Amino acid sequence: MVNRRGRQLLALASTPGVVQDVAGALVRGRLAPALRMARTVARRADLGAEKIVSRRYRYVWLCNPKVASRSIKSALCSVTPDAEEFSGMSIGEVFAVRPDARRYHSFAFVRHPYTRALSFYAELHFAHKTYAEASQVRHKKQKSNRFFTDYHGLSETTTGFDAYCGWLATPYGSDAFADRHYLSQHLQVRLEDGRLPTFVGRFETLDQDFERVVRDLGLPKPKLPVLNTMAGWQAGPVALRTARAAMSERLTEDNKTLLRKRYAEDFEVGGYTP
Repeated sequence: MVNRRGRQLLALASTPGVVQDVAGALVRGRLAPALRMARTVARRADLGAEKIVSRRYRYVWLCNPKVASRSIKSALCSVTPDAEEFSGMSIGEVFAVRPDARRYHSFAFVRHPYTRALSFYAELHFAHKTYAEASQVRHKKQKSNRFFTDYHGLSETTTGFDAYCGWLATPYGSDAFADRHYLSQHLQVRLEDGRLPTFVGRFETLDQDFERVVRDLGLPKPKLPVLNTMAGWQAGPVALRTARAAMSERLTEDNKTLLRKRYAEDFEVGGYTP
């Protein structure tokens, strides 16, 4: 049986360019970066975002993180008594447990790749700094610490959005090892055979699209709460507008080019224009 160290070595050997990076780091005596490279490439694409299945209403919802997922989950669970939640499982694994669900109405939501990348960047860096000691977001600090520990090239000192977009374009920021929060959306929402769900809504028209899902499924009309605004910040309208304006300034043409290339298929799936 291959142990954890063995899996890391196998992953290194199968990743173009990474072996040279590790060798270079070792030659220069940089053991910590070499180990972080190994931890990164020993990971796999995180397809375990939550799924909710309802026998009563015959639906499958595929969670897509950073796309109002907490709000959608709260609304569905509030009106679906038999909502069955699957966490840490791919959609293929869910269907293996619940094969009947393959025939159900499936749906998911996507978001413009630019604003989704900005949202995760805000949570990763701003929340980490601003709420380092705040108990209500301690879990966010723990999550950001894990990223800074496990992903080579991503660190607390790499705070610029330019650097983050550049990192996404490296092998270490690719889908091969990606966490669900920046993994390409088309991988999150596709069914096991590669098809898209029955309905794909958009974050930008969330209220209307969610109402369509409710009508199609015959659900009691739930309230769609506003949760996790601006990476957990409980800010007023003025503060939110200021923060969003500051974030939008980070979308330089260079960053847009990097994001268009990195998430090319997401633009197509969501029908988004650059």
